Amino acid sequence: MSFTLKDFTGVIPAYITPFDKNEKYDPAAARETVEWLLAQGVGGLYLTGSTGFGAVMDTDERKRVVESVCELVNGRVPLVAHIAAVSSKASADLARHAKAAGCTGVSAVPSYYYKLNEEQMVRYYSEIAEATDLPLVIYAQCSVYTPSVPLFERLGAIPNVKGLKYTGPDHYTMGRIKKALGEDFMVYSGMDEMFLSGLIFGADAVIGSTYNVIPDLVKQGMELYYAGDIFAARTKLLLANDIVQCLLKYDLWGSMKVCQQQMGLNAGYDPAPFGVMSEDAKAAFLAELRAIKTSAPETDIALFRAL
Repeated sequence: MSFTLKDFTGVIPAYITPFDKNEKYDPAAARETVEWLLAQGVGGLYLTGSTGFGAVMDTDERKRVVESVCELVNGRVPLVAHIAAVSSKASADLARHAKAAGCTGVSAVPSYYYKLNEEQMVRYYSEIAEATDLPLVIYAQCSVYTPSVPLFERLGAIPNVKGLKYTGPDHYTMGRIKKALGEDFMVYSGMDEMFLSGLIFGADAVIGSTYNVIPDLVKQGMELYYAGDIFAARTKLLLANDIVQCLLKYDLWGSMKVCQQQMGLNAGYDPAPFGVMSEDAKAAFLAELRAIKTSAPETDIALFRAL
């Protein structure tokens, strides 16, 4: 099935790339986790970003992961590959590969080693955008640089720049960017803890790390929001945030792996320098999750059923 960026909506996990014990990509684990996510009704997958360990893989590994997930998904949902590298030349090469592999779009933070000024950012994104006809979603990681309406008016004028992944708490600015660039410019809220706020301020969809383990809970919250029940949606958001804070307390990647394993999935391993959670930490983590589950007996999600 052929998708456009307009189809890349709903709850979108920033997919966790699974590795084996030798720190090689594990396609068997990927098959299990991808199939599970699709069964939860996710709207797409965001590949090889921060959560997907793109920065710790070499170029060939990144390409293999994108190819593999495209094959596993086989056109069932749209896929966007994060293709940022230190150089725009390397990013453009990854963009061309993403198109050949079958991705719907590509996404990129600015060159993540150097702090680029505005002119350099325009040049960087222009070179990536010219590499293919895929829509480019600019990743605004607000801890790295400060997005603004004037900046994104310039970046949005670059041909093929069609969206923004906004990971920061200033949803006022995110909303102003959406208004300035128009309805056809897709905006994705990237703060898991604020998915409801992101939607209220105009985001078209949400992309997040923790949606690897609680996509169904966030989907419930989104459906309540679109049905007009803000207070019920807020209840889902606050419950999700209890889980998010617990995940963060015990190391995000390791704790998400434990959740996936608890749900019966072959989740693989994380690459160095990330490790496996100790048995003591795992026991404490699961105990805290069970306490959260007890606080919300009316909530039916896969994670709670597995605890």
